[in-house]
Amino acid sequence: MILQTDNRLRKEINSHGCYFMSILYLINKHTGLQLSTELIDKYFHSCITLGYITNNSTYTAFIESAEGIFKHLGLNVRYTNTHEPPQRNCAKNEIEILCLRNCNGSKHFVVGDGKGHIAFNPMGISKGYKLHSKRIFKLL
Repeated sequence: MILQTDNRLRKEINSHGCYFMSILYLINKHTGLQLSTELIDKYFHSCITLGYITNNSTYTAFIESAEGIFKHLGLNVRYTNTHEPPQRNCAKNEIEILCLRNCNGSKHFVVGDGKGHIAFNPMGISKGYKLHSKRIFKLL
């Protein structure tokens, strides 16, 4: 899998693309969506155009609709629409993206295994973060 730190990707993805790259990982896993640095940039741009991502001088790679990105790229899901607590485990038909925080309050998103453990980290390795909450999506 391509990491968000790959220098062939847009700078916005390098610095703030962890949620987006986590979504792409899950879509790839469940649908076989093809990924390359060129396609990731194309998907990022199309999601901005559709309003699923805000990327401007105020917000960098801010995910407005994770559910919209999933559906746009071929995985039909429904978001629980709440920041679930760390102890919430996924049912068999659910997937999760974990929201981690460090001591400075910075957030980082990674893919979870359904039980709150990291299955994929878009940065490869990140230290000093602890599980804060979960974004859970039901597969439809």
